[in-house]
Amino acid sequence: MKNVNYAKRGYHYVKNYGVTQLGRKVQERLYRSSLEKGYQSWVEGVRPADSEKELQREHLFSSMPLISVVVPLYRTPEKFLREMIESVLTQTYRNLELCLADGSGEEDSVGTVVAEYLDRDSRIRYEKLPDNLGISGNTNAAIAMAEGDYLALLDHDDLLEEHALFEVAKWIAEHPDTDMLYTDEDKVTFDSQTCFQPHFKPDFNLDLLRSNNYICHLLVVKRELLAKAGPYQGEFDGAQDYDFILRCAEQSTRIGHIPRILYHWRCHESSTAASPESKAYAYAAGQRAVEAHLKRQGVRASVEPMSNPGFYRVNYEADTDAKVHIVLLDLSGPAELKRFLKAVRKDQNCRNMEILLLLDAPEKNKFILNFIKEHRQIPIKVVYCTSACNKFVTFSRLAEKLDSEYLLFMESRIEKTGRNWLEIFLGNAQRTGVGAVGGRVYDNGRKLRYGAKILGLNGPAGDAFAGLPCGYTGYFHKAVLQQNFHAVSGKAMMVKREHFLKAGGFSEDVEDRMKDVDLCLKLEGLGLLNVYDPGIVLIEQRYRTRRKKNARRAAAFERKWKELLQEPDRYYNQNLSLEDTKCRIRGLCRRG
Repeated sequence: MKNVNYAKRGYHYVKNYGVTQLGRKVQERLYRSSLEKGYQSWVEGVRPADSEKELQREHLFSSMPLISVVVPLYRTPEKFLREMIESVLTQTYRNLELCLADGSGEEDSVGTVVAEYLDRDSRIRYEKLPDNLGISGNTNAAIAMAEGDYLALLDHDDLLEEHALFEVAKWIAEHPDTDMLYTDEDKVTFDSQTCFQPHFKPDFNLDLLRSNNYICHLLVVKRELLAKAGPYQGEFDGAQDYDFILRCAEQSTRIGHIPRILYHWRCHESSTAASPESKAYAYAAGQRAVEAHLKRQGVRASVEPMSNPGFYRVNYEADTDAKVHIVLLDLSGPAELKRFLKAVRKDQNCRNMEILLLLDAPEKNKFILNFIKEHRQIPIKVVYCTSACNKFVTFSRLAEKLDSEYLLFMESRIEKTGRNWLEIFLGNAQRTGVGAVGGRVYDNGRKLRYGAKILGLNGPAGDAFAGLPCGYTGYFHKAVLQQNFHAVSGKAMMVKREHFLKAGGFSEDVEDRMKDVDLCLKLEGLGLLNVYDPGIVLIEQRYRTRRKKNARRAAAFERKWKELLQEPDRYYNQNLSLEDTKCRIRGLCRRG
């Protein structure tokens, strides 16, 4: 049966996306499995010892909120039902209740099993519904039974780690203003024996959430937030949790994330964990949920499904008449300029742009200036850097005098651009609350070189996904998903000029190679989100592979941002290694 299921999934994928893409998908999955070999032992190793669990059972927090574990039931197989119930009742945090709403209809095997536990534990609340109300209706019925200060959402065949709710209560005690909380998760085999495919998530990431329901499990919400967000909506059945999470996120005052695997999603033939393609209706509902969210937020955008089921791309509407200055700080000669101009002028949707060159090499300037004279129809301006100040400082002083609305810093070696690249830049940069916008830059070997930045990766900050071949999507498809990061690469970065000036431009007090990251962090300090949009694809030519150097320090940058750098990057996950870009699990033997 398992092989037949894989064959069906493969056929479905080939039919829609082709053999080549299927091959890449399989290859990535196999490679990821090799990196996670030994994960089961890792899971067992990070679990609290029995002695620690006993201490947790006796521990009293300053606040001991009642946590209602809410579960909609529908003809749940007895084995799964018992394991789910026991995973709740054996929690080391005792102030809980288990609310079970049974929509199994005339089938009463579920009620028979639950009756055994009702006699043994008064914390269980059970209601036999007269009819199956659907997943949303059954969930709402379970919620209506709950009396807790916080509600934890659990699927009827999944499992909690024994210390899951203790960690939730601990977080709430330390962060009492939290009204929405989620944890990391993995999958567990049909027989409950083996955990696999851990999903180590970032802290709250708005753009990633619009791309995919990465929050998923374990979700805990405060009662007051639930009242604001409203109940589950049947029109989104199949993606009802996605819609609910989006509505909660819109109303939340603080969203917390516990970077621990506390939830196990059971993988069997009928689950989306085992066969995502088996629930196409759920992914259509997910798209509608994102569209409804954007409409509620007043965001003008369209949503389209991606090749991986359950993942979406948001296309933000752009004012393409806005003026853009494309800034080149590293031009080497006229041939390079000619190739660059040929590439960037392909986007016919955005014509109001001007190239700004900063030159400081007199021996090369003559040839570049001659080229510009021969191509007067191309809007190019030249700024000479003849003082002791470098190009970054010179431009920062010049920016106030420019007449453009947006600044686009680019790698001058760019020779090819993806479709609508400039329009995508503008669509993001024109969003309220957005600081810097970055895209993907590949080298001539079709390996990803620049894009998003991860703090602490191979030094003070490294390029996420660096080295990933074109066509591959990375850990949980993160390389091709819109999301927020602390910083994006200055090799392809757009910033609204107003924001650039308010942030103080490029700082003089940090190393040149860290000026892009520094600018992004200053934009964050203004309350702006930095966005990585992989829909922007650029390719640089004539790149020569250099010998890999040891991670270089950036003393001035590190001193300036010392406090931030001491904390784990909230857009990454502290369980993932910072030694390379392959998202290895910390503590596992190095493989691949």
